[in-house]
Amino acid sequence: MNELLIPTPDTIPVNWLWFEVLLVFTFIIHLVLMNFILGGSLLTLWDMIRGKQETHAAKSIPTLIALTINFGVPPLLFVQVLYGHLFYTSSVIMAIPWILVIPILILAYYGAYIFTRKMEKAPGFARIGLIISSVFMLYIAFIFVNNNTLYLTPDRWSVYFDRPGGMNLNMGEPTLWPRYLHFLVAALAIGALGRAIYYHFSKFDDEVKAEQIRKNLKIFGWMTLVQVAVGTWFWLSMPKDIWMLYMGKSIYATVLMVIGWLCALGILHAGFTGRIMQAIILALVTVTTMVLVRDVARRAYLDSYFHPSKLENVKELSPFIAFLLVFVVGLFLLYYMIRLMSKSNTR
Repeated sequence: MNELLIPTPDTIPVNWLWFEVLLVFTFIIHLVLMNFILGGSLLTLWDMIRGKQETHAAKSIPTLIALTINFGVPPLLFVQVLYGHLFYTSSVIMAIPWILVIPILILAYYGAYIFTRKMEKAPGFARIGLIISSVFMLYIAFIFVNNNTLYLTPDRWSVYFDRPGGMNLNMGEPTLWPRYLHFLVAALAIGALGRAIYYHFSKFDDEVKAEQIRKNLKIFGWMTLVQVAVGTWFWLSMPKDIWMLYMGKSIYATVLMVIGWLCALGILHAGFTGRIMQAIILALVTVTTMVLVRDVARRAYLDSYFHPSKLENVKELSPFIAFLLVFVVGLFLLYYMIRLMSKSNTR
């Protein structure tokens, strides 16, 4: 590939590892929330199609969408700080479907509100709102997967010169579909766990709580079992020199992979035996591990093109410190608002 296609990266104010840690931390939070809303929406839609009206947990979908958007900004910001010259280029190559994410996200938000507001007075209309919201969220996920694979493969950027209109998707990427399915199955698993957590901390009758927790943890277990197969497909769809990193070529990557497999076994036990606290802990460890596995793969894909350590550090601490202060205050305010909302919902 002609490396002149890769733009010159911007400078950064502090060492790149600060942004790497913040990227991983904020992406974990965003990923959990994103899985809650997408998986929860799809599971609720499936319940409605089957004639079941277990929609109590689904009432929180609009709030979760708002939180997901808010927590989606920081990891997107840190990706742009570390990999912006790559990410912006891939975004331009697929400009039209990428920019459509914004209005489609707004419509998905409206669909979620229609569902929660009309589920009792107009259940048919509410179902249409949930279908619209779910389909649009599936579109957004698909576009993000496209962009996340495209900026990792600069050798595919030359497609722009053949089709400069901004309608390019990375459909020739071998990992595209297994990566997308990997995301969807994970969303269903974490969405089911989210519903179990909701009922665990709710004030429903003990029998209702126990039944809902048992049912959703079982879905969590089954989706994890499916994820083992899909994840293996995704792993082996990567170039051999990358997936071999997790087979002993890199000790760090191999340890992460082993932790992921052990957590999957633990999740199967917790899901099928109804151990909710064990399931929550293992899910958090698994998500964290998978984010780190993803980070290893990203650096391996870009190894011959770029590494964040190559970014010029201009050593300007004051903007970074100001950002951290605002970030911490923002986290506290979000926590405070969630507490107020939780108290109002229990009255």
